[in-house]
Amino acid sequence: MIKKKIIVILIVTMVVISSLTACQKTGDETDNDAKQTEEGMEETTGEEEISDTEQETLQQENSASLELLTDSPEYQACTEWWDFCEGYDTDFAILEQVGNEPVEAGYEYEAYNCYSPDMEKKIDEICEKYGLSKLSGFQIVDDYCELCSKAGVGDFCEREAENVKQTVLSSYLYDGAFLMEGNATLAGSSIYEASYQFARVTKGYFTSSYLNLGDLTKYNVREYTTKKGEKVFFANVTREDTGTNTYIITERDKSFIVINVLGDMSDITDVNDERLELLADAFDFSAIP
Repeated sequence: MIKKKIIVILIVTMVVISSLTACQKTGDETDNDAKQTEEGMEETTGEEEISDTEQETLQQENSASLELLTDSPEYQACTEWWDFCEGYDTDFAILEQVGNEPVEAGYEYEAYNCYSPDMEKKIDEICEKYGLSKLSGFQIVDDYCELCSKAGVGDFCEREAENVKQTVLSSYLYDGAFLMEGNATLAGSSIYEASYQFARVTKGYFTSSYLNLGDLTKYNVREYTTKKGEKVFFANVTREDTGTNTYIITERDKSFIVINVLGDMSDITDVNDERLELLADAFDFSAIP
């Protein structure tokens, strides 16, 4: 019997609260005033239409900047896997038959929440199609320095500096790919508290969890250069089912970095938010190959 171990990553749903204001004009107007007002309204409407068009064009241009990720075999493999999972065992009959017992040591598909021969076959097909290797060697790591050592990366987390203080909560890794959860206190124009999930996706490996971002062309995206000179992208999207999700994304020589912004910063709806810049500046991405 194939056994399964489920690793649950909680993603906090971000809720967007919008407010509307109304303005009312009072007083009598002359015919000329009414005519001028009408003309002014027409001009304003035209400007809004142009603004909307420009905004849509800008969004399309910005979304294209994430082709560094969408063109990668790692992202495409992850997308294909989740498309498969959405249509597989929808009534959980197969899962109920198999059960949820601890996985045996050395199980080849441990990293993929796999519990049937069909899922194993699909994983093999994806790895062959995109030229990727399966992840292995799962480890839970409680110490940040130990994580850096085992993942083969440098000291990338600025834990205490003039405008930031961070605490690493937990982490686990496969073959250099890892997920680290942490909290950060950021000092900008105000003091901000942030919680996040910091994921490293190693190139050349099939990672099913951290790149499940959906259609990135629908995201609002902005490029930003950190104080350490590293180029990153701020990306967010609003969906009916999950609300607004915000990420910090960057590419390294041997990996992709995806930071899922959570917690007290969940009200972020604009990629121009100061807090995103502060959080990005709290990491040294150059320390990760």
